[in-house]
Amino acid sequence: MPEAWLELDTALKKRIHIVLEDPQRLVTEAELRKLSEDGRAYRLILGAELERLEHRLAELDADPVSPLGAIAPAFRRVHDFRAHLAELDRLLSALDDRARQVRTSWVLGSPRGR
Repeated sequence: MPEAWLELDTALKKRIHIVLEDPQRLVTEAELRKLSEDGRAYRLILGAELERLEHRLAELDADPVSPLGAIAPAFRRVHDFRAHLAELDRLLSALDDRARQVRTSWVLGSPRGR
């Protein structure tokens, strides 16, 4: 069974991709704000979990009797979380760019992006 954070990660990224895939897609300010807020909240949650995992990995690494069988899975989880966070950061940055483009088009009176 997949982990709950991974299901949330997948769902949020899918929602962001929908907005980013088609620059001509009409998008509302409410939709942009909701995605941005959800993404930033989720970023904080994953960031805190990454810190916890890194702390646990450091504890295992500092203990000379820690078995490699315990260190390897902890290392993989840290690596996986870093990768997910990097992708989320990239998507949030692209979403911010898209929001700026949409807002600029509103100010200039263009229907593009609305």
